[in-house]
Amino acid sequence: METTRVLIYDLVRKLVLTDERYHDGVTAMVVATHLDMQRTNVSAALNGLVREQKLIKTKTRPVRFLLAVSDVQKPFLNLVGHLGSLQQAIKLANAAVLYPNGPLNIHVAANSGVGSTTFVHEIQNFAWQQGIPAADGATVVIKCRDYADDSQQLDRQLFGDQADLESSCWGKAQGGIVVIDHYEYLAGPQRAKLTTALEAVKNLKRPPLIILISGLTQQVMTMPQLMVKIELPDFKERPWSERWALIRHFLTIEAQQSKRTIRVTLPAARALILATYDQNLKALKTIITMACAQAYVRFMGDTDREVRIYLADLALSVQRALAHEREYQRELTTVFESADLLMTFDIASNVDRSRFRKMPKVNQRQLDSGTHPAVVEASPSVNTQARSIKSRDTLPQSVTNVERLAKIVSPDIIKIVTAWQPDCERLLGRPLSASVFNGLCLHINGLYRHMPASEQATNESHLQQQYVVEYEAAVKLAQILATKLALTISVAEVSLLATFLVAQAPTTSRHPVVLYVMHGEGTAQALMRTTNILSQVDNTYAYDIDLAAHSKHVMQALSRKICEIDDGAGVLVIYDMGSIKWMLAAIQAKTKVKIRMIQMPVTLVGLEAARKSARVTDLDDVYHLVTLALQQLTAEKTTKDELIITLCHSGEGGAAQIKDYIDQYSRLQMRVKSLAVGTRDELVATVLRLQQVYQIHAFVGTFDPQLFGIPFIPMTMIFEHSHQQLDQVLMFQPVSGRWGAYNQIYRYFKAQLEHAEVTKLQRVLPPLMDELTTLYQLTEDQQIGLFVHLGSMIERILAGKVVAATEQTRQLLAKYPEDYQRLRQCLRPVEQTFKLIVNDEMVATLLIILKQLC
Repeated sequence: METTRVLIYDLVRKLVLTDERYHDGVTAMVVATHLDMQRTNVSAALNGLVREQKLIKTKTRPVRFLLAVSDVQKPFLNLVGHLGSLQQAIKLANAAVLYPNGPLNIHVAANSGVGSTTFVHEIQNFAWQQGIPAADGATVVIKCRDYADDSQQLDRQLFGDQADLESSCWGKAQGGIVVIDHYEYLAGPQRAKLTTALEAVKNLKRPPLIILISGLTQQVMTMPQLMVKIELPDFKERPWSERWALIRHFLTIEAQQSKRTIRVTLPAARALILATYDQNLKALKTIITMACAQAYVRFMGDTDREVRIYLADLALSVQRALAHEREYQRELTTVFESADLLMTFDIASNVDRSRFRKMPKVNQRQLDSGTHPAVVEASPSVNTQARSIKSRDTLPQSVTNVERLAKIVSPDIIKIVTAWQPDCERLLGRPLSASVFNGLCLHINGLYRHMPASEQATNESHLQQQYVVEYEAAVKLAQILATKLALTISVAEVSLLATFLVAQAPTTSRHPVVLYVMHGEGTAQALMRTTNILSQVDNTYAYDIDLAAHSKHVMQALSRKICEIDDGAGVLVIYDMGSIKWMLAAIQAKTKVKIRMIQMPVTLVGLEAARKSARVTDLDDVYHLVTLALQQLTAEKTTKDELIITLCHSGEGGAAQIKDYIDQYSRLQMRVKSLAVGTRDELVATVLRLQQVYQIHAFVGTFDPQLFGIPFIPMTMIFEHSHQQLDQVLMFQPVSGRWGAYNQIYRYFKAQLEHAEVTKLQRVLPPLMDELTTLYQLTEDQQIGLFVHLGSMIERILAGKVVAATEQTRQLLAKYPEDYQRLRQCLRPVEQTFKLIVNDEMVATLLIILKQLC
């Protein structure tokens, strides 16, 4: 039982201190789930820890367990400036919470990014430790900014569905705490209702402690109860010593997370402390993180050297702050004459893991052990891969030899893996890298010590079928561990062991090749030889066109040549003139080989120069005439209007919606045409007709048709950026910052749809997309395209634009009866929510999109 208690206590401490979800305590069910134990046994152990005064438990339902006060930092003491610029704010908070007749409501006023959320969290901790909230009181936090586009939902969160006190947030938090963040996002009527609600709240038997958070200049409406106003200072308003302490704090976090020692140079430190940050500490933290990331790249290959941050690593706005260095020379001298510019890390401390929780469909256990592809594939070298592989004990990452490994891993485990290694290498046909060896030892050490395991997320059948040798090696290792250490390895654990070996599996990369296509005898061959001699790559080929050969024979021979040299990554063709471009387009359509073309009209220029020289006697005249002819030749390519083609399986679906979006927000004045995808031959014929009139700028859609070398822009790229950045995306220019694709689509729907309510779409489309993505394994581009199609489909039905089912549709649905029934079931919530019927014609269109039948 003692071992179990230690294990449970360590988990509770880890969750409470490092996971924001459990700052207010963990339940027995949470602990039981993490450790895969019986809830009754966990409850008994937790209560034992309470009796030992290591934990305390609340009297709420469900019961939550917290660290005893002696095990946690007292509120406010871990805030930078608790004895300086925040001293008055802390005094006011203490006075409000400890007021004799019951706690006074609090208004925290601060500019964006100064740390108001952290300060309020400290107030909550202080209140709980003082026993101010009732034993069964709850904490309700409402972030008004999250409902900026949905005022009705915000009303429901604040005032309840029935607009009565019991169903409101005040009723739910009786005897507890209510935090209303971003008060400035409340509309005028909502503020008036809030004032009225607070008048009623004060008459409750157990009114909650209310904390409002707003901007510094935001005026809060007169409240019926006394409210203590606490103002928090900006970064620039803090004393110089506090500014440096905050900078050191963020740098130390980076050192801890990267497990590297970080040294900031004096110019960089001075620039950081002098700079003005529009988002205060939030912006400061971002700038420091980016600077550390750039610095880390330089020192990634040398794990023993400290990482140095130079002035050039900082943002330009921060670098320019050094212009004010002379004005504050005395203050800077005082701060930095004894400042420590070196940030080290503590191996035993817990690292914030919040960034892992945002990764979709990632098994935390694989992240810990370094076996998830998101970790392994990001490793550009063996050294960095070794740093990526972690044990579940949060052990040092840079283990480079057996001697150092033995300090943290059982020697018996190292001996077992060492003895198994030669047999494994014979099976794999390749040596086992040091990083994989270390990772296996660390992972097995965690199993041997009975560390808690998260749910299994590997696909055993996939591993057994596709990585037979790796899985066989892992099974042999598991058998040895069972014999030597009496360690039972489950099928899931065998799969995890196999992922270490799969991650090291060699990969083959394919590259494009270059092909010269020129008229005349030996022209292309000469260019090929010169290119290969100078480049020493030997990836360039040649095809010379006989001037007397028939075009049909040329095309057949050229097609054979391209298929022969293509390695799977495509062919870049450099050609001189004539109908070569159209031949290549036809070859690409027929063979499906990706071809990109560059015209270098050297033969045409030579012909023009020869003709002019035969007629004109003055050299300068010849030069100018040839130059003019070359300019006209180049200009001919740009005289056609540029056209953007949007693609979808339904011309009235996603393609039409994206066309309207581009027409509305693009300032490029390009024509946009939406095409409903039929067969590929029909698409090729349509594009060829359009090319006679337009210069095709790009395809935009959910898939790349790979036609005629025309560039492709995924629909995700369009909706991941704001409409102000649309032209940059269309012109293939880099865009800084990324936008949530679905939020952007919702905003577009809100502006364009007349009949479909966006709030209902937000409720029904996400679960529908989850089902369809799971059933049909959709790519990201397909998900975006389908999302837009579904929204426009609902709009068309509500507008009465319904097409009757055809005989072809009925035949298609009869061919896929299971898919038809499945789609019908998935669409039922949509039909119930919008009070509509999705007819068979539209179901057939969805089936074509999902199964890619065209």
